[in-house]
Amino acid sequence: MGSPSGVLIPTIAGEMAFVPNPLPPHIDYAALAMSLAETMQAIGELNAAGRSLTDPMLVIRPLQRKEALLSSAMEGTFTTANQLALAEIDEDAPMDSATLEVRNYIRAFATADRLRAEIPISSRMICEVHRVLLSQTNPGRGATKRPGEYKDQQNFISGGDRRIENARFVPPPPNESQLTIAELERYINREDRPVPPIIDSALIHYQLETIHPFADGNGRVGRILIPIHLMNAGILDKPLLYLSPAVEGRKSEYADLMLDVSRSGNWTGWIEFYLDVVRDACRSTLATLGELEALRLRFREQISESGGSARYVTIADELFLTPIITIPRVAERLSITYPAAKNAVERLVQLKILEELPGLSNPKRFVCWQISDLSEGTQPRQ
Repeated sequence: MGSPSGVLIPTIAGEMAFVPNPLPPHIDYAALAMSLAETMQAIGELNAAGRSLTDPMLVIRPLQRKEALLSSAMEGTFTTANQLALAEIDEDAPMDSATLEVRNYIRAFATADRLRAEIPISSRMICEVHRVLLSQTNPGRGATKRPGEYKDQQNFISGGDRRIENARFVPPPPNESQLTIAELERYINREDRPVPPIIDSALIHYQLETIHPFADGNGRVGRILIPIHLMNAGILDKPLLYLSPAVEGRKSEYADLMLDVSRSGNWTGWIEFYLDVVRDACRSTLATLGELEALRLRFREQISESGGSARYVTIADELFLTPIITIPRVAERLSITYPAAKNAVERLVQLKILEELPGLSNPKRFVCWQISDLSEGTQPRQ
């Protein structure tokens, strides 16, 4: 059966693969008008909150850590904010493959954010993000999946038994995949832009996920590129919008609606869902920003009331970037002696801002559970 969104072509094992049509499709703007207006208002409120931040990175980093954890969990890769922070503070420490992959997600996003100032969203950027995402991963978890290179074999979305004959969806074969990626790159960087950027974002995300250009990591690369595209389009000021927390509880709907576009051309259903998810993500981020700012203020008040110096405030602020620290790292960061750093860390332990992690030594690690909990989307412990 044909689809208004693309064509079916023969591939391996006598199966048919779906090749999406070039963007843009026909869009029913009247059906989307109210949802579009509400979504743009939500993004505007998020931008306003971002402009009021004294130091945006102190709240952006916990948001990115939360996105990395949940986006990876959507693909079956699970770790904790605590394990992730340990991996961030000690790059040479042994870590399980899941933690390595989630840490790579944060690095891949940083790579995309850096590259967007140098090059447009393109195959070069997409492949570099993919390379960082899957670098150094264990065999079977990405290292054998051609990091930074497009697929050279037919892939498919499993129907449960890992046989293409029972696949839920078969994306374009390798040659057609590269042709459609080139078309997508031209579309993203076109001069004529009549489609509203947030709807464009929904179209681009569908197209990339449907092309499925890599052997592994397609979903994570696609979700990394959402805020990158929105910042390039000028409707998102800072990297504050991440969709995985809003999508995580609606994964089946997310996948089903994209599949419905391929099968029946139901663009309105997919775009409506996407806009709804963006609004949810904006509301969630605003709430998390409020919690992080309140936590930062509470730490400052605790330190002030205890007679602590500005040095302790600096350490507390650093915890929002990485919620696990060591005494040598504090000494290096503040250019102070080891005894002075030790005294500062012990004072923060007394204030219950830090807690020593058991079972770790040389050097000892100290964690801020309140920030770690927010990165995992759980209620911060008191």
